[in-house]
Amino acid sequence: MNQTPSKADIAKFVIMSVVGAFLFLVPIPDGEGAANIPLGYVIGWLGEAINSVEINGFGLLVLITTLLITASFLASIVAYLLKPSFIMENERLKHLLLCHPVYLVSKGLGALFCWMVFLDFGPEEIMGWGGATLMLVELVASDSGLVAIFIILGFLIPILTDFGIMEFVGIFIRKVLRTLFTVPGRGAIDLITSWFSSSAVGVMVTRNQHERGFYTHREAANLCVNFCIVSLPFAFVVASTVGLSPHFGMFYLTMSITAIILAIVMPRIWPLRGIKDEYLAEVGKQIDEEVPPNTSMLSQAVRVAGLRANKSNAGTVVKSGFNNYLDIFLDLIPVIMAWGTLAMIIEAQTPIFDWLSWPFGQILQLFQVPGALEYAPATVVGFIDMFIPALMLGTEAPIETRFILGVLSVVQIIYMAETGVLILKSKIPLNFGHLVILFLMRTIIALPIIILLTRLLFNP
Repeated sequence: MNQTPSKADIAKFVIMSVVGAFLFLVPIPDGEGAANIPLGYVIGWLGEAINSVEINGFGLLVLITTLLITASFLASIVAYLLKPSFIMENERLKHLLLCHPVYLVSKGLGALFCWMVFLDFGPEEIMGWGGATLMLVELVASDSGLVAIFIILGFLIPILTDFGIMEFVGIFIRKVLRTLFTVPGRGAIDLITSWFSSSAVGVMVTRNQHERGFYTHREAANLCVNFCIVSLPFAFVVASTVGLSPHFGMFYLTMSITAIILAIVMPRIWPLRGIKDEYLAEVGKQIDEEVPPNTSMLSQAVRVAGLRANKSNAGTVVKSGFNNYLDIFLDLIPVIMAWGTLAMIIEAQTPIFDWLSWPFGQILQLFQVPGALEYAPATVVGFIDMFIPALMLGTEAPIETRFILGVLSVVQIIYMAETGVLILKSKIPLNFGHLVILFLMRTIIALPIIILLTRLLFNP
């Protein structure tokens, strides 16, 4: 295998990295006093174009979403009952369709909620504007909703993950990881994988490395609960959902600073500090990090980025994008629709989240955050799923409150619908009680930091 990238490989890395940064981070004025990133304009145009076609009084995206979630549920039923070879012999389809019973039920509920809205039947408490209708029409299938966003992101995520920018940035991060975050240099890959791909992928990478002897129990736990953060594209989804896409650059900067501070503090206090710094007994220590002699950091970063770009082309982007579509529309969207609707119904019809969030409401009120007690439930519902706080906030809350709680939702990391289940099913010594405690600790530490950064940096 050639270990030296060609000039064409390096050019490919540079060009695709610039394109990715432009699409996701560069604000462009809209001519009316506001601004948005290029990706935001494309998503808005696509959503409007599709929803210009109406069926049964709804934009076409509502029907598309309903059919996709229904197809996912029916395919899972087929996988459970018949176990056809084309599913059982395909690891990705097997993972997505032969899912845990909780997710099978979630897909069924998601499909039921969608049809209740589309066909207008069922109790108002479930399918009204406090539940499934708000979830589907205004958040999942709106002009700039999740489906429109993911249709675009499916093929744009590989620009950030497959052409070397992760490896390039990772080289510059790895030297400080041990000192600041108490993890080995290769942890940079887990960090970049999460930030540019998804938190679930980051957890899966960490699990694999732990089971192969590259991380100790403590290092793996540290990486899972501090480094496997919501991806850049999904952070944009959250910002867009709460009406902050024109301010995404500042939103992401605040998120990044907060996440870094948490990653410095959390490993040094209980419970992470108390986890044994030992490798799995059956594999032992396998890690051996060496810095190539007489090699500058920049040249090494360019080299590994070029080699990564060498492995990527239009074909790999299409394949990666297709796999992203499978993950998003067979797994993520159905669960978001089901759990989001249930959480919004519980939030609208019961005082449960008001009770659970009362201490955080006091913190918000102490810092004079607008609507502190009214929007405090958004501080705790993220433990169920990362996207529910954004759904609860919408665009009606005061902009400062949306900014603070939107950032909080993407740095809490421990979401039972995604990362939590993966951690619990791994060999990493973290149980459900640990995850509850770590979620609460991250929330308590993060809130004052985010509020301070918001008032220093954010000026809408």
